[in-house]
Amino acid sequence: MHIAVVGAGPAGTWASILLARRGHFVTLIDPQAPWEKPCGGGVTAKALSQFGIFTSDLPRKNIDQITIYFGDTNSVTVTPQKPIAVLSRRELGKYLLDAAEIAGVSILKGRVNHIEPIARGWHLFSRDTSLQSDFLIGADGATSLVRRTVATALQPEELAVTLGYFIPGSGPAHMKVYFVPGFEGYIWSFPRPSHISYGLITRSEPGWTARAKTLLSNFIVADLGPDPLKHAEFYSAPVPCLGPHSWARNRISGERWALIGDAAGLVDPITGEGIHYAFKSAELLAQTIEKPDEYASQVGREIGRELARAARMYRRFYRGRFLGADFRKRTIQLSRRSRTLRSVLGDLILGNQSYLTLKKDLVFSIPSIGIDLITGRI
Repeated sequence: MHIAVVGAGPAGTWASILLARRGHFVTLIDPQAPWEKPCGGGVTAKALSQFGIFTSDLPRKNIDQITIYFGDTNSVTVTPQKPIAVLSRRELGKYLLDAAEIAGVSILKGRVNHIEPIARGWHLFSRDTSLQSDFLIGADGATSLVRRTVATALQPEELAVTLGYFIPGSGPAHMKVYFVPGFEGYIWSFPRPSHISYGLITRSEPGWTARAKTLLSNFIVADLGPDPLKHAEFYSAPVPCLGPHSWARNRISGERWALIGDAAGLVDPITGEGIHYAFKSAELLAQTIEKPDEYASQVGREIGRELARAARMYRRFYRGRFLGADFRKRTIQLSRRSRTLRSVLGDLILGNQSYLTLKKDLVFSIPSIGIDLITGRI
């Protein structure tokens, strides 16, 4: 079967590799890959352990400590109990594209600007060429042309915006996450192998982009001084941030087509983490390519339930109150006094704690948290 994959990010390239290894003829289409992305580049323990690409010699920075801040006076430092790494998205993209070429994937540099259904397949057009395929995979991000063609585009209220600066140089293996009072989102500082990634994610609302860029710049200046910004690269991109009602109508497959990764909306709405879901959705599609309905069902079971639960928790996490204060502030304050709660918070931020079991895990942890608070065991 000839399969056209639009978008050569982690989801699209990984799907291309797996499908080519299964004997399909795969064309991977993208105008600019590999590219950088304004994300931290953090890879969680479950991604490191589940996907073979991360057992390679891909350049990475292993993280020793994570400090989580709320405002200027509240913070807690967590030592990861499971490995977490930070890498450059450009380097990851290059590594995947090299693996795709080895697997026999045909890589086409170009931007698809029009897609038409034809008998038993698809006709894809770019400025310089066109091709036909039996199956169409959309891996072209949050503003996916494939999604707009075969389903319904993500609406503005279903998107967040990420802003980022990449600052040359190396730093300690210390990841930082900043929550700001009254701000729905967070700021990060992640050390990468050759630079430091500073970034911000927030809901995409009118007028917020300019204000968010100012907020992020102020944080960098406070952390490093004004000079590093003179040599920094700036990036911005939309990221899916689906709400509870969006999941009920999120259509990701149909006759001879499927969506994966960001194009399918598969991003944690609280943390913005999407690498694990990109690789996982690519693997699920490769396993079910002949049965798109089965693909959608498996994504629903193995990814959708988790992310739908996160969507229901989103408002409480960012706007909720706990013991008379902001939920995030109070959680950080209590975590400083309880190693049990600190461990849960660290796993939640890192994507290693399932939202589906979070409430149960917290209930079972209450005796240990109580002992920590009473005895001062930190």
